[in-house]
Amino acid sequence: MGIVKIALLTSAALCMGAVSTHATAQESTKAYNLPEQDLASALRFVARDSDYQLVADAKSLKGVRAPSLAGAYTVEEAVAALLAPSGLTAEIRDRTITLRGREAPSREEVTGATDIQLSVTGSRIRGVSSTSPMMTTSKDEIQMAGLSNLGDFARSLPQSFSGGQNPGVTVGSGGISNENVSSASSLNLRGLGPDATLTLLNGKRLAYNGVSQAIDISAIPLGALDRIEIITDGASAVYGSDAVAGVANIILKRSYEGMEVSARLGSATDGGDEQQQYSVVVGKTAANAGFLFAYTYDHNTAIKAGQRSFTSETFPSTTIFPAIRQHNLLGTGFWEPTERLTFSTELLFNHRKSTTIQPLVSNDYLDQGYRRTPVNTAWSVSPKIEWKMPADWLATAMATFGEDKIAIDTRLFVAGALNFASIGAYTNKSTNFELNFDGPALRLPGGDLRLALGGGYRSNRLIADLAVTRATGTSTALQFSKDRSSSYFFGEAAIPIIGAEQDIAFVRSLEFSAAARHERYSGGMGQVTTPKLGMIYAPSREADLKFSWGRSFKTPTLYQQNLDYTAQLLPVSYFGATGYPAAATTLFLSGGNPNLRPERATTISGTLAVHPTTIKGLRAAVSLYHIRYRNRIASAITSYTGLLTNASYQSLVDLSPSDDAIESLIAGSPSGLTNLTTAPFDVDDVVAVIDGRYVNIAKQTMKGVDLDLSYGFKLASGDPISLMGNLAYLESQRILTPTSEAVPAAGTLYYPPKWRGRAGASWSHGGLSVGLFGNYIGGLKDRRLATVVSVDGMTTFDFTARYRTAEGDGFLNGVEVSASALNIFNDKPDVIRTAAPYYPPYDSTNYSAVGRFVSITVTKRFQ
Repeated sequence: MGIVKIALLTSAALCMGAVSTHATAQESTKAYNLPEQDLASALRFVARDSDYQLVADAKSLKGVRAPSLAGAYTVEEAVAALLAPSGLTAEIRDRTITLRGREAPSREEVTGATDIQLSVTGSRIRGVSSTSPMMTTSKDEIQMAGLSNLGDFARSLPQSFSGGQNPGVTVGSGGISNENVSSASSLNLRGLGPDATLTLLNGKRLAYNGVSQAIDISAIPLGALDRIEIITDGASAVYGSDAVAGVANIILKRSYEGMEVSARLGSATDGGDEQQQYSVVVGKTAANAGFLFAYTYDHNTAIKAGQRSFTSETFPSTTIFPAIRQHNLLGTGFWEPTERLTFSTELLFNHRKSTTIQPLVSNDYLDQGYRRTPVNTAWSVSPKIEWKMPADWLATAMATFGEDKIAIDTRLFVAGALNFASIGAYTNKSTNFELNFDGPALRLPGGDLRLALGGGYRSNRLIADLAVTRATGTSTALQFSKDRSSSYFFGEAAIPIIGAEQDIAFVRSLEFSAAARHERYSGGMGQVTTPKLGMIYAPSREADLKFSWGRSFKTPTLYQQNLDYTAQLLPVSYFGATGYPAAATTLFLSGGNPNLRPERATTISGTLAVHPTTIKGLRAAVSLYHIRYRNRIASAITSYTGLLTNASYQSLVDLSPSDDAIESLIAGSPSGLTNLTTAPFDVDDVVAVIDGRYVNIAKQTMKGVDLDLSYGFKLASGDPISLMGNLAYLESQRILTPTSEAVPAAGTLYYPPKWRGRAGASWSHGGLSVGLFGNYIGGLKDRRLATVVSVDGMTTFDFTARYRTAEGDGFLNGVEVSASALNIFNDKPDVIRTAAPYYPPYDSTNYSAVGRFVSITVTKRFQ
């Protein structure tokens, strides 16, 4: 059945133009209220408000006036209305507005100044195309898919793995690498870990969430979003640490005109996950200033094991999706005191509380079980100054100050009484300063050679302050405050070798890029230099070929590096060893490791993009990639049985430890030696030292293919149709220690599946829009025991219908009603084997427990 599902989805992607949520859909309208003014200012505002690039010859705009503009328009409609009295025309494509006179040359032949040049994710240089594979998703596309927040979007993306840090991850889901600590949501491209995907807000870093160096994407209100740009390629040469699997840049609306209020109610039809969402967006935009404030309140009830058929053998009160209550507030604004100077800032605040119940021996967790109620509070402030220098150079200075605090409250009850309580907090603090210069340096036959040069300073601090108090009155504490800072310098060049105006057969354009970044870390971490090279070759208007090679890195988390390690004395028989004296013991180490080094990766990718001029609206791209990830940090020991003789672990086992080495390791543990034998400690009885701490040992290789297609056209009636789809195939192997064999990761339980896909279509008629989407998450192999068992994947279908009334001042004007049904046929996860009766019997890192979910949203816009 799985093969049939894959074939059907692949056919849909290839024949329908299947599209992911990030395909180009019908462009949404924006409300404008512009006074009569000079045309250059009016066009500049429209371009900036929608994050388009404006290319124009300054002479053609001099002295030309634009009429007032009031109402809701697409970018094309707004530009046409502004240009109507002037006799000028514009060519709009690839998010660029190119101004033309009646007899003026096309965009490719315009050699005048560029009025506005966009920064592109993956590059520090304005106005260039990224050589990495890129996906772009707008707010309208996310809502048309029936998704209500950025966490849901992250989990719907075929290139992202839902494991790691996400609220749907339950206990027992593959260890601490997959753990719901604070009910945050994070992108996890290729399943390399949420700490290996760098998530930015308007190009700026945020404070980490928890101990895993993940970024909470759900903290950003959807109402403030313009679009998300994601590159699925290593980018440490541009952004530094964490950009191994890729970079997600959440780009906000620059400003807003008017107010929008929205209310959403929804529920899972099998019970639980009753959702309420209320949001408001308000803003004002003038010729040289603007602001936006967005607030969202979200609340959902828990899903319990007793509400799902596939968890019927689990204690019914077990939480398989937590109850969450969340407040998100975001503000952004800009001010241009002169045409050359711009001040802007973003403010972000998030407060979330969640509740999880985990019974262990009966349905009542008070008999024996856990109750977790973490509270997550985060904020950030990001000011920015841009100065347009002579010769089209731009100087940008920006900073970010942020904090993310998780207050931990975990309580274990036994026989109705509190047995122990773990109470405290993990607090991440982040400070970033950066200065960047970019602009043209040299005129080449193919165009301007453009450079970006800059540097900065970054500091992260993790404060751990937890206390565990037991019923006996004893307590232990986890307390440290550690920081890591780095200073860095970077450079980047975009080198156009051949341009369209040279009219060379089979080479419409050829451009190379090169970037490098050097970072110097504090605390003995050392220095890291990462390069990246790229190429874009366009044989014609209809196709582009991109190639990218680069090196990336990720620093150890402050938790991995600064967590105290413990030293335990255990009988040698505990590890299944034989032939030793009865008194023989082992010293087992576990916990953090101050000697960890950065993880390293080498990435190669190639992308072929086709956009034929003869089939307007068709876009197709296929990307191939290969990632070699080494020095990965892991606590490598997964089985204690036969550990002393298992060749896979020989690099972690010292069978001839010296007395001095043993004494030194015991002295280095703050808690000293924990003797778990029945005899006093004797250094002469220690026959082995086992290092179970975090260490740089693991290797992982990944390769795969992404297929992205979109096709937008209009029927004879003028109704627009958008077909969309995204298909991802992944192969991955991991080597846990230098002496262990490679084992498959992709397609294995608690790892990403080999196949994921999303396909759909939308249609609009007047104010009515409907969309239908299909989702496929491939099957897995459960390799935990000697007998390998297949786990079926999931195929779901989503439907959304929206109706929007005309804009205006009337009570029923500017109203939108949206109804969605996700997982219409209520497909459920396959049941898997469990190690304990309280572990939910399904892979929660890949498959959702929500089931069919229906919702209705009402939105009112005020001008």
